Parts: sequence; structure tokens; C-alpha cells
Amino acid sequence: MGDKQTTTPARRRERRGDGEQDESSVLLVARDQQLADDLSLIAAVVGVRLDLFHDWAQVEQPVEALAVICSAETLPPSEQQAEATLLAGHATEAVWAAAAQMPGLTPVPLPAGERWLTEYLSARVLDRAQGQVIAVAGAAGGAGATTFAYLCAAELAVRGSNPLLVDAVAGPSSGAADLVRTARSTGELTGGDLDWTRLCRIEGELSPAHLHTAVPLRDGIGMLTGTGPTAELTGMLGPAVSAGRRAFDVVVVDIGQRAEMLTALGEQVDELVIVTRASRRGVDAADHLLSWAKPRTPRIVLNGACAPGWSPTDVEEALGVPVATDLPEQRWLRKADDLADAYELLRSRRGAGIIAGLLQAVGAAHG
Repeated sequence: MGDKQTTTPARRRERRGDGEQDESSVLLVARDQQLADDLSLIAAVVGVRLDLFHDWAQVEQPVEALAVICSAETLPPSEQQAEATLLAGHATEAVWAAAAQMPGLTPVPLPAGERWLTEYLSARVLDRAQGQVIAVAGAAGGAGATTFAYLCAAELAVRGSNPLLVDAVAGPSSGAADLVRTARSTGELTGGDLDWTRLCRIEGELSPAHLHTAVPLRDGIGMLTGTGPTAELTGMLGPAVSAGRRAFDVVVVDIGQRAEMLTALGEQVDELVIVTRASRRGVDAADHLLSWAKPRTPRIVLNGACAPGWSPTDVEEALGVPVATDLPEQRWLRKADDLADAYELLRSRRGAGIIAGLLQAVGAAHG
């Protein structure tokens, strides 16, 4: 194996005779050291590694990399490989001449093409790293969907993940919107000021990078809240979540009782959580939501004391779906006016364990 070099801020490995590859790296076939140095810096900005080979004979086939780049002096051996290869170089005329020689190549003359290349690689990284989408629904008003959505996002942030909480309730009674307003007035909010009103005015495709930097942050949680026309908000929910899952580790969507939002989200929902109470009314309301959930198999969260004659097992048998966790009656939480007060639950070992159990059930307990 050839020399292995580490550069700052990017890591660049030079290999001679070793075709080891990585799907999360950028593969460069070139003998131009200046080109390698410049592309190494671009890779560092994007947050990926640059793997340098001096000849195509060293590259193991099939190629597995985030992107493949060559120079005008190291063109791919076949037109088929050229279709998936970028051609970079500082000699603009040589780059275009080589691209004309092998039409499948995508020419990227430098330094003019640096911004385009950075954005291209960033998009490739985001496409490879789709975040999980968890929708949280309340079977009835006051079931606690917003509280659980917030607690899941908060626990994920504590664990080192980068969560986005999407408020699909988006009305005057939205607890998430109140949380953002209060945090802004007390100076506890950072990030941008993107909300549903501003988002609905955006023309064209919503950029994941824009979403990531524009939403406000509280305690490490990205917050997309606010109010907006129902039809416009419903239409923008899918694109917002699509961009969110490319910019954040996990997207938690609070849909409240708006079951129709599941249709707006389509196949983007990886896990559905239904919050209800262990009672006849709670089970009937949850059963109604299940008709919107198909073909998904949701998780049930029981919030509050069980009604006489009901237990978590009874709920599972009645609905035919598993109960992920059971939060006993928390009178102080029910009386709390501020959603932020729910954070106190995570400060107790039992409360943190309940939320951790839910995250474990939906496969989001990493971090």
C-alpha cells in the first residue's frame, strides 16, 4: 500500500496499487498535486475525505464513491465510466477539450467551478444521509402528541443528534409555536427566523442547506412552527420534511389530530406514533387514526392513568398494534402551560427512561 497522508483540514489518502474505496469519500484520479490540494480543501468544506489515485489501473471496479473526479491527463478508460465522472482542472481549455473528446464527462473548470462543485458534493452527501422521519399523532385533543414529539426531539438533542421538530398543527393553539415565541422573547432562541408563513412564500425547491440554517433553534432542536393557510401548509409539508430529512438526523413531525397530514407526508414517514389513553374512548379514537396509517404499523403511546378495566395489554389486544411505552398520570405536566416545562420529565431517571424506550422502539435511540 502506498503512502498515507493526513492533511488539515481534510484527510487525503494516497494509494498506489490499493483499490480500497469508501462510498462516503470522493475519488480523484489525477497526477496534478495542485489539483489534489484544491479538491482536498473543497472536500473538507463538504465534510468528506478525498481518496487520491494516480492511475485508473489502481481503482478497483466497480467504483464505490460519493463522486468520481478525473483530470484532463487521466481520462476514464471507457465511455461508460465517463458517464459518472467529473472532469476538473485549472487549465480551462484543456478541460473543455478533454470533455469534447469524451462527451460523457461533466467538465468542472477551476476556480470558476468551485462553488458548483461544493454544492454538488454537498447535495450528494445529503442524498446519502437521509434522516429518519417520525410522525406523532394524537388520538384526541389533549392526548399529548405535541408533548411527546417535543420530548423525543429534546432527548435526541441530548444524545448528540441533530433533530428538527416540525409543527404540522400550526394553529393558534400550537404548543410548539408558543414555545418558539416565548424563547424568542427571552433570548433563548438562536438560528434563523424561518416559519410556515415565510416558507410558504418561497418560490422553487426548498434547499436543505437553507432550511438547516434558517430555522430557529432551541436547546439544540430545529423548530419549524408558525401559522399559515391550511391548504398552503399542507402542500408545503411534504417538501419541508423532504428537505428536513436531508439536513437533520431525525425529523419529528407533530401532526396532532390532523390525520390528513399523513397523506401529505406520503411514504416519507418511517415511523408513526399514536398517543392516546387506555380507555374505550381513547382506543376508539386511535382505531380511527389507524385507518389513515395503512400500510404502516404504528406504535402506541399511552399517556395518563388507565381507565377502570383497561391496561396496556388490553389496548394492544383491541388495536392489534404494540404499545411502545406507557407514561403514568403526571398531574403537574397536565397543568403546565408552557411546553418547555415538559423538559423536566427528562431530568428524572424514570421519565428519561420512558422517552428512551420510545426512541428505542422506533429505531431512533442511536446518538
